[in-house]
Amino acid sequence: MQIGTENQTHHRIKSSSTSNRQALLETAFGKVDAALGQFPGTIIADTEYGREKNYAYLNEEACNAVVKYSTYHKENSKSWQTDISKLDNWTYDEKNDAWICVEGQKLTFRYERKTMTESGFEIQTRHYRSSTCDSCPLKPKCTKAKGDREIQVSMNYIGMKRQAREQLKSEDGYAL
Repeated sequence: MQIGTENQTHHRIKSSSTSNRQALLETAFGKVDAALGQFPGTIIADTEYGREKNYAYLNEEACNAVVKYSTYHKENSKSWQTDISKLDNWTYDEKNDAWICVEGQKLTFRYERKTMTESGFEIQTRHYRSSTCDSCPLKPKCTKAKGDREIQVSMNYIGMKRQAREQLKSEDGYAL
């Protein structure tokens, strides 16, 4: 693991092991906090740290962080922006708690499930399903499922990614 500082305000963390990165952010910066007596001013980390658990930890610590998530660069590509299967290209109807695909089909909420990651972090996912995709001309581009389209969504992670995207596209984020 490597931790670097710049003017005692920006801290970078890098690990050669990908297996521990999800839990590593909390462990590493807990050690930095203990050693320095304070939390770093700005945390910069690569895409391997852009997971829901790490974002939740950074929010709990009220950290200023610039942490990319795995699809950040892909989202700006034309192929991503025109891929109708991507949830990012759909509309969320908050009032009715439903997702609307590019063809206008509504995927309604069915149930919620809580799962635990290997590190013990709880993720809450909401499950949605369309009522019928059989006659949709875009179905082959949207899903490989034989039946209707189903999606699992962590609304917390979507919000965290939105925050990260705003930070990354800000003047400060862009400068880093």
